[in-house]
Amino acid sequence: MAAGSKRELILNAVAAKVLALDSILQTERKPLKGISDLQAFAQTQLPLTIILGGMPVPVDKKSDRTRKLDKVVSKLGVDVLIYALDNVTPDSTMSSIADDVWVTLYEDITLGYKWVLDLEIVPDARVAVWDPYVAFRMLTNVTYLHDNGGI
Repeated sequence: MAAGSKRELILNAVAAKVLALDSILQTERKPLKGISDLQAFAQTQLPLTIILGGMPVPVDKKSDRTRKLDKVVSKLGVDVLIYALDNVTPDSTMSSIADDVWVTLYEDITLGYKWVLDLEIVPDARVAVWDPYVAFRMLTNVTYLHDNGGI
C-alpha cells in the first residue's frame, strides 16, 4: 500500500511540480549525506532539489454516525531542500529559485488532488553558503484527508 499511499502521492506531486521549473535541473528523493554527495553531481545537474517527507500528523478526526472513525485530517511536512551553484551572487540565485518554488506550489494548493485541503510554505531562515554552493530549505506543510486504512 505504501507506494500508492496518499503520502507518497503528495511527495511525488511536490517533486514533479518542482522539477517542472526551468530553474531546477534535477530532483531526488534521497537525502545527501554530506558535501561529497553534493560534489558528486555534475555542475550541469544543479540546481538540485531533494524532496523528503516526514510522517503525517493527525490534526482532526471525522466519525460516521456510529462514532466509528471514518476520516482523518493530517498535516504532512515536506522538505524541499535546494542546492545551487553560484559563487558570485548566491543571494540572488536563492531569491530567484525560492520565488519560482513559491509560485509553482501555491499555483494549485491541492496538488491536483481533491483530498488535499491546504498547502503552506514555511521558508527556513537558515541558509548555508559555502563556495561555490548555496543551500536552503522550504518546508511545505500539506493538509489532507485520508481514511483510517492508510496514510
